[in-house]
Amino acid sequence: MKIGIAGIGGIGSNVARCLAQEKISEIKIVDFDVVEASNLNRQFYRFSQVGAKKTDSLEMNLKDIFPQMVIEKMDHAIKAGDAVKIFSDCDIVVEGFDSKALKKMIIEELAGTDKILVSASGIAGRHMDTVTTVKMGNCHIVGDFKSDQADHELFAPKIILVASIMAGIVLNTMTEDKTDE
Repeated sequence: MKIGIAGIGGIGSNVARCLAQEKISEIKIVDFDVVEASNLNRQFYRFSQVGAKKTDSLEMNLKDIFPQMVIEKMDHAIKAGDAVKIFSDCDIVVEGFDSKALKKMIIEELAGTDKILVSASGIAGRHMDTVTTVKMGNCHIVGDFKSDQADHELFAPKIILVASIMAGIVLNTMTEDKTDE
């Protein structure tokens, strides 16, 4: 089973870390950005990687955890109409975008497919006790559904909590699929 991750910032990089720790064998990571020092408090990168491509840096960090992990990298900014094609070979897709428009776009594009989508909504602020999960069709959404990073600070423990719950959904879905065989 192959897992796709769209956006490898705070959510995506930490979901990927959890998957490597659980020895998931194959993932696809898609992002166009570089590592920035201002994001190191909540993203799974090191200071020595500042300025480097996120895809290359994350691959290195994941291989340090699980060297056998097969990682397909795409240095690409996902645009409308891309998601189905990019993730055609993935069974589960994790959404890790900052942009509301991109979140909406990927949910809409993957809604009519057989793929499981795990998304985040409301990951800013310090209130961790309001994080919950909602399932709608093939989509699982994790967050507090109200805190926007435009209005609230980004708080590393909350982002890592949401990413961990998302990784748990991925792992539990994979386990459920294996018991159905």
